[in-house]
Amino acid sequence: MKTLGKIVLMLGLVGMAQAKEVYLTIGSDALQGSQKSFTGVKVLDQNSEITVIKIDEKNIEALSHMMHEDFNRCGGFIVHESEEEAKSVLADQLSRRFAKSLSFVSYSITEGQKVNTLVNQTSELNIRDMIASLTSYQNRYYKAQTGVDSQGFVKKTWEKLAAGRTDVSVELYQHTKYPQPSVIMTIEGSIMKDEIVIIGGHGDSIAGWWGREKARAPGADDNASGISTITEIIRVLMSSGYKPQRTIKFMSYAAEEVGLLGSNDIAKEFKAQSQNVVGVVQFDMTNYKGTDNLDIVFMTDFTNEAQTKFMGSLIDTYIPTVSWGYSKCGYGCSDHASWHNAGYPASMPFESTMGDINRNIHTKNDTIDVDRSGGNADHAEKFAKLGIAFAVEMGK
Repeated sequence: MKTLGKIVLMLGLVGMAQAKEVYLTIGSDALQGSQKSFTGVKVLDQNSEITVIKIDEKNIEALSHMMHEDFNRCGGFIVHESEEEAKSVLADQLSRRFAKSLSFVSYSITEGQKVNTLVNQTSELNIRDMIASLTSYQNRYYKAQTGVDSQGFVKKTWEKLAAGRTDVSVELYQHTKYPQPSVIMTIEGSIMKDEIVIIGGHGDSIAGWWGREKARAPGADDNASGISTITEIIRVLMSSGYKPQRTIKFMSYAAEEVGLLGSNDIAKEFKAQSQNVVGVVQFDMTNYKGTDNLDIVFMTDFTNEAQTKFMGSLIDTYIPTVSWGYSKCGYGCSDHASWHNAGYPASMPFESTMGDINRNIHTKNDTIDVDRSGGNADHAEKFAKLGIAFAVEMGK
């Protein structure tokens, strides 16, 4: 693995400092790499897919860097509050099996006139402008003030789009161990308000692991593109006066890059409260057309089979010029994994196969001007159209 020796050298001084250990779940296929990169990795439990490890907290961001460089995973692990919580992920095989194979609703396509009208209202320029606003921050790092401020900007933007709607609320979800909040917008369902559909993406950005709060991390693709795509979905739904029968929640998660921290907090709370989440979709990187013959690529691991197939049918029905296919991204590659582990059905439409991933992410070069983004948001607009179709057909 090309980065292992470099990381080991850089972590020499880090390893000398004492820090508390934290508990992670990580893909079993990445265990050997983490053990080679970091001293003191302790394996506590494992199966063929997932391993529970204990690691020095100071190595978390370097681990995130390794997972990106060597496994093409944005995140690639989940940080847990305790050993008990981490081991419960392995123990709760039934929840993961349900999240993988169960149909949580009757997936039907019946809202043709309404969806066709709405998908024709998306604007590439609006998505591009939102990406520009988010990349104007030095970074959106979860411990930096810019990470707090950028999420505040997302909240204000969503509030403005929902102005005058008494059935819509936007709030900051405060996390206890780091300053960056998550943002949650709720459109209350008119009939089946206890059934919840979630459309989310992560709001933080990171560049490598050195520099942290001060590093330049524009994160245009990862993941200003996903948050901007979600913002355009919201704009179209709000401007049309759309009111769902099911409750729809839009989320901009904090701290995804360092172990899916924000989404894990929220998904755990929803599970503890027995919230009836019937569908989750994750938009993480939407504006880099990395694979020549595919526009949208669905991840098949740690996702719901029936819902993912349904989303493919939505593309065929409402945006037939968009090509799509399948790939795998490994354990914990984005926030959908938090919902999957909690037993909820999740899908992950992505901008390319993992083999064709944008190599500029997690660097200062993740800008909208890179090759295959081309200075516009044309590719992300396809995801906005898919998100609108998903919201309306799932919201009915």
